[in-house]
Amino acid sequence: MVCKNESMCDVSLSARVATMMAAATLCAGAAFGQGRIAARNADVLTLSVGSQDGVRAGMRGDVVKTVGTGATAQPSVIASFVVTKVGEQTSEARLEKIEAGFEGEPMVGLRVAFDEPLKKPEAVSPPAQATPRPTPASGLPDDPVELMTQANAAWERQDWENAAKLYEALLHALPDYPVAVKRAAAAREKVEAARDAEAKARRAAEEVARQEALARERGNIHLYREKARALLDGGSWDAAVEWLKKIQAADPDDAYLASVMGDKRREAEKGLADRRYDDAIRSCDAALTVSASPAFEALRQQARTEQVNGWLGEGDAALARGDTRAARAAWDRVDSVDANNAGLKERLTRLDWVKIPAGTFQMGCVPADIECSGDEKPRHAVTIKTPFLMMIMPVTVGQYRHFAKATRREMRSAPPFEQGDDHPVLNVPWTDAVAYCGWAGGRLPTEAEWEYAARGGRDGLKYPWGGSISHDNANFKGTGGRDRWKYTSPVGSFEANGFGLFDMVGNVWEWCADLYGDKYYASSPATDPQGPSSGSSRVLRGGSWELGPGFVRISLRGWIGPSGGVDSGGFRCVRPWAP
Repeated sequence: MVCKNESMCDVSLSARVATMMAAATLCAGAAFGQGRIAARNADVLTLSVGSQDGVRAGMRGDVVKTVGTGATAQPSVIASFVVTKVGEQTSEARLEKIEAGFEGEPMVGLRVAFDEPLKKPEAVSPPAQATPRPTPASGLPDDPVELMTQANAAWERQDWENAAKLYEALLHALPDYPVAVKRAAAAREKVEAARDAEAKARRAAEEVARQEALARERGNIHLYREKARALLDGGSWDAAVEWLKKIQAADPDDAYLASVMGDKRREAEKGLADRRYDDAIRSCDAALTVSASPAFEALRQQARTEQVNGWLGEGDAALARGDTRAARAAWDRVDSVDANNAGLKERLTRLDWVKIPAGTFQMGCVPADIECSGDEKPRHAVTIKTPFLMMIMPVTVGQYRHFAKATRREMRSAPPFEQGDDHPVLNVPWTDAVAYCGWAGGRLPTEAEWEYAARGGRDGLKYPWGGSISHDNANFKGTGGRDRWKYTSPVGSFEANGFGLFDMVGNVWEWCADLYGDKYYASSPATDPQGPSSGSSRVLRGGSWELGPGFVRISLRGWIGPSGGVDSGGFRCVRPWAP
C-alpha cells in the first residue's frame, strides 16, 4: 500500500504508537530511529532520511507494516535492509531479507526502524550564538517515539534527572524495552548519587559554619563567665542559666562551668544525705536546665526513690495505728510524683477497701439486748460463703463529687448544715447509690453481708465493741467525749471494728441491696440471703447522728422507699475479692 500523504500514513500505522511497539520487538529490542520508504527499485530502497537526520552508511534497519484491520491490526516487520549510500536528505539501502508472503509488497510509504537512534549532526555556530540546552516540559509526551527522542537527547547531554523521568515514562508504554530499562536505572542511579553528593556537601558546609560559630562563641566565653558569675553572686540561678548554657555550648569542659556544676552536685548530695529530698531534687533540676547530665539524672532518681519509699513507709505506719487520714496524706504524696508506683495501688486498696473473710455468724437480736424489735427476730445462723471487699468508710462528699463529675450527674443537694469533703455524702437515693457502686466496680452489700461485716468477727454483741455505748465510740445524738459533732462527723473519726471498718454504727444510715420484709428472718436462707423477692422499701442499717443509743445497735433494721434520700442516710459499697 502506498500512502498519499503523511496524515494517511499515520492513520494506516495506527497513529505511530503501533510503529513504536513493532520497532520495540525487533531483534530482541533494538534501539530505533525512524523514516519512510520514498521509492523502491527491485532490492534498492530510497529512504526519506539522510545524513542531516543522522543516517550513516552501514546502518541496518527494518521495514514495518500494519497487518490486519480494526481491533486486530498489528504492526509487523516485513523486511530488513542495510544502508549503502547516504545523501544529505535521502539515502539508499539494499534489501537483505523479505519475510514470506511480502515478496510482492511495493513498500513505498512504509515506516522504517533503524537498529540505533538517529543522531543529527550538531550545527557549527559561533559560541556566542550557541542554542541553550532544551529542558523538557513538565508534561511528558504521550507518543513513545517522542519520549525516546527526548530521553536519548537528555542522556546525550547528561541531564540525568530528565533522562530518568523520560525513560521511566517510556517503560510505562513499553515495559520490556531493554535500552529504556538499562538507561532508566543508570540515570536514576546518577541522580541519587548527585543528590547524595549535594547533601554531603551541604552537611560539610553546615559543619564549617558551625565550627566557625563555635570559634566565635569560644572567643566570647570570658564575657559569658562574667555575666554568669555576677548573677550567681546575686543569687539568681534562673537568670544565670542563659549564660551557663552558652558556656556549655562553646566548651563543655570549661573549668568555671565545671566548678558551678560541682557546687550543684554537692548541694544535691548534701540534701540526699540529710534526707532533704526536695532540696536534693531542686538542685538536680537546676543543674539539668544547663546540661542533660546522666550523673544528675541518676542523683535525682535516687533522691526521688528514697523520698517515695519514705512516704510509703509513713503511710504503712499510720494505717497500722488506725490513722487513715495520715496514711492517705502520705500515699497521696506518692501519687502526686509517682502515680504508677508498683506498691501504691495495693496500698490505696487497703486504705479504701478491706477484705471481709467468709464465715458463719448469728444474725439478729442478741440475747442481752432488750431493745430489739420484732423484725430483728428470730436470731438465726447465716453463712457468708465467699470473701468480699468492703469500703472501709462510708462514701464521702468528695468521693461522690468526683463520681458526679465523671458521670455528668448533678451533685446531691446539700443538707441544712455544713459538711466538709471528708464527711459522708447524704440525700442519695438508693438508685444513685447503686449507680455509684457500679461505677466503683462493685455493688451495695446485702443486709446479711452488712451485719456480718459490722460485727467484725465478734458475735453476740449489741454494738461492734461491746454491750454499751458512749460518745467515745461513735457519733450519735448529742455530743461528748470524742464526739464533738452535732451533725455528721468526718468519716473515720472513731476506732475501727474487728475487720478494720469505720462508722459501721452511728454517723449515717447505710443503704443495703435488699428489699425490706418484717417477717423475712423467719424464712430467710441460711447461706448468702439476698432479701425477700418483693416489697416496696429498701433496707437501711447502722443508725445515724440524730438518733439515740437504742437506734445505733448492730441488729437494728431501718427501711425507706428507694426514691427517698435523707439527710441522715449514706452508703458504702462491696465488691468481689480477687486473691
